[in-house]
Amino acid sequence: MGKILTFILFGVGVFAIFFILENYSPIKISSLLSGGAGTPFAESSCTRIMTVPDNSMEPIFKEGGVALFNKCVEGKTDDIKPGTIVLVEPLFVPAKIRVIRKKEELAGKINYKVSSTKTPASYEDAPSSDIKGIYDKK
Repeated sequence: MGKILTFILFGVGVFAIFFILENYSPIKISSLLSGGAGTPFAESSCTRIMTVPDNSMEPIFKEGGVALFNKCVEGKTDDIKPGTIVLVEPLFVPAKIRVIRKKEELAGKINYKVSSTKTPASYEDAPSSDIKGIYDKK
């Protein structure tokens, strides 16, 4: 009888905690458990925090500063407008923060000309597959 009463009280306690958190906390427990777009976990999973590695993007980003990039860009990298700040990360090369200057399409493949803000006339090639994030101005 004592074990059954303990089990019932434990269940009531868990329910009471869930009820209080659901009704009085700023983030609803049910929205966290349901997942999907718009939840805090969904937004944080799309955010990449990047420490600015050098001063090539001054005055927008200072060396050692932090920038937030939206890394949920799959399928969106073929139509990025010039002037957009992106995170370029080729295979086996450290990520760089760059500004898109021009868009080129050759044989059905999209390629961007990107540069830093320090040397805007010195272009680098960045295939759309190397763009791993778009700067979030939050």
